[in-house]
Amino acid sequence: MNSAYWALGISVTVVIAVITFAYKFGKWQGEVDGDRKRFNNFIEEIRKDIKNILSRLPPSPTTSASPIHLTQLGERISKNLDAESWAEKIAKEMVDQTLDMDSLQIQEESFKKAKSFEPDETLLKNMRNSAFQE
Repeated sequence: MNSAYWALGISVTVVIAVITFAYKFGKWQGEVDGDRKRFNNFIEEIRKDIKNILSRLPPSPTTSASPIHLTQLGERISKNLDAESWAEKIAKEMVDQTLDMDSLQIQEESFKKAKSFEPDETLLKNMRNSAFQE
């Protein structure tokens, strides 16, 4: 009889453990599903905000075609900056610096020049005025 009580006690303990596990697992699963739903709502909110921000941006000053062409906005910005005379000045400097270089070296030198670009005071003033106007 003692072993019957012992077996019954073990069985009841196992059943209680299984029920407790199932309850806690279900509760945990519900929390995870809730977190996923909140996260998805958060991501959707961010997407809407990004679309809203992007819709307020001005049109692109260039086209995406190859070779790149300026749009009317780009033409106005270029004119405001007097970009043509600035580009001619930089081009003359680059030609002198790259006379004895091969094509890859010229490209690398051009990238270095672009990365280290610091506008002079006149160009900076023109950039600020153009940014304000456009």
